[in-house]
Amino acid sequence: MSFVLSTLALGRRMAAIRFTETVEFFTEALSDTTFPPTKVETVVAAGVPARVKITSSVVSEKDIAGQAPAVMQREVHVPVGSVAVGPSVFVRVTASTADPGMVGRVFRTGMRSGVGQVTVWRYPVEEVS
Repeated sequence: MSFVLSTLALGRRMAAIRFTETVEFFTEALSDTTFPPTKVETVVAAGVPARVKITSSVVSEKDIAGQAPAVMQREVHVPVGSVAVGPSVFVRVTASTADPGMVGRVFRTGMRSGVGQVTVWRYPVEEVS
């Protein structure tokens, strides 16, 4: 068992090398104290090291109105144990050492991350801005 744990620890250290973004997780709600109502962000976790990864870029085989739409799947990877959230939580890229074009992009989580013997927590996301 120690071999498995040491290999898993090595995998987690190797994954951390690829965390080139810093992100914040937040929720949004409408304020009921202002008129008109305004969006209020509540930060769940800030300064989280992360990696934004495009897992596939595929043209769908299903035609919609005679067109084949392109589908791009994305994931946000974070260190195991860093932030546990469910679906519909927002993720904003606040810094990137790999691509300055990533800064300011906002994604929404689609589901909880897989856990257990994993090197990173992977959140499937969709880009919202």
